[in-house]
Amino acid sequence: MPEPNQPTVPAGWYPDGRGGQRWWDGTQWTEHTQPPAAGPAADATVIAPQQPQHPPAQPHVQQPYGQPQQFAQPQQFAQPAWTPPTGGGARGGRKLGLLLGAGAAALVLLLVLVVVLVKLVGGGSPGDVAKEYLEATFESDFATVCELTAEDQRESLISNADADDCGGYADDQERSEQEQFEDVEDEYDLSLDEIRGNFDVEVEVEDVDENGDEASVEVRQTSEYTEDDAFLDEELDGDRSSSQTFTMKLVKEDGDWRVEEPYSVD
Repeated sequence: MPEPNQPTVPAGWYPDGRGGQRWWDGTQWTEHTQPPAAGPAADATVIAPQQPQHPPAQPHVQQPYGQPQQFAQPQQFAQPAWTPPTGGGARGGRKLGLLLGAGAAALVLLLVLVVVLVKLVGGGSPGDVAKEYLEATFESDFATVCELTAEDQRESLISNADADDCGGYADDQERSEQEQFEDVEDEYDLSLDEIRGNFDVEVEVEDVDENGDEASVEVRQTSEYTEDDAFLDEELDGDRSSSQTFTMKLVKEDGDWRVEEPYSVD
């Protein structure tokens, strides 16, 4: 701040020593700048620097960066030189914004690539869909079974369950399954989840034959009961392991494979 009764430099645009302009508010430098002129057209748009009301008696000298070049720097006119911000100034903020913008764009691109790779590599082939369907069936994940079923058959499932969607179909099937296994659970003192947990099940896709929007998937499913109990003796007739090969028919709907016929035993 200037001392009382000392002449001050009026507010205005002044050269910053680097070809551009910076705004002096009458007491200190601000962050407002104008870039160097690019040519005659740009020069016409730059506001001409205001001259101090009290020109210094000393001759003109080149001032350091941030000082007006129209006047010298005698003591009564001394003003703090502009210091580029080290943290959150305008220039730093703009640079940080650009970096964040680039990072966000890169993240979006990465997510898009991941989605594309999932579509191309994992989860989208007829064999992958067939395996997911069978695993969901074994785990009583009826909602997934419904979603992976071809449209006509899916509508029939939902209608027969007197439901509105796959969620309602799943609720209906879970209630029905629980009712069916109540007697088994009481007899063997095993819950349905415990019985299911005593099986090791493996699904192998042995062959896939695609023909346009139709596909046949040959699947081999093996299971082994891992416990020695009454359920093994009575319900499974002592057959600890079993194996079955069958063909599943799939169709492509809206770009996704869906199961049309789940079990066509060879």
